[in-house]
Amino acid sequence: MASAKEFFQKGREFDIEGQHQGAIAEYTRAIKLAPNYVEAYFYRGNALALEGQPQKGIEDLQKAAAILESQGQSEWATAMRQQEEIIREGIQDGEF
Repeated sequence: MASAKEFFQKGREFDIEGQHQGAIAEYTRAIKLAPNYVEAYFYRGNALALEGQPQKGIEDLQKAAAILESQGQSEWATAMRQQEEIIREGIQDGEF
């Protein structure tokens, strides 16, 4: 059985190849196995935004930020919130 990290790595490979749907599926598998997998939420959020689902992407970034805040990693949580804001601006500018 594959581990969350293996699913995440496969997702990254899909992302690098521009295959965002495949990446989203792999990140989702990683999250199902490891519900606090911050990196999987981050990359899935970005892939969702690129695939025309920016609101779902924002939700993933918010989840990542909440996990990081609960772990006392406020600087990384702030980075997630900044990425969330970039997507929000993209929505307003009609990029998504």
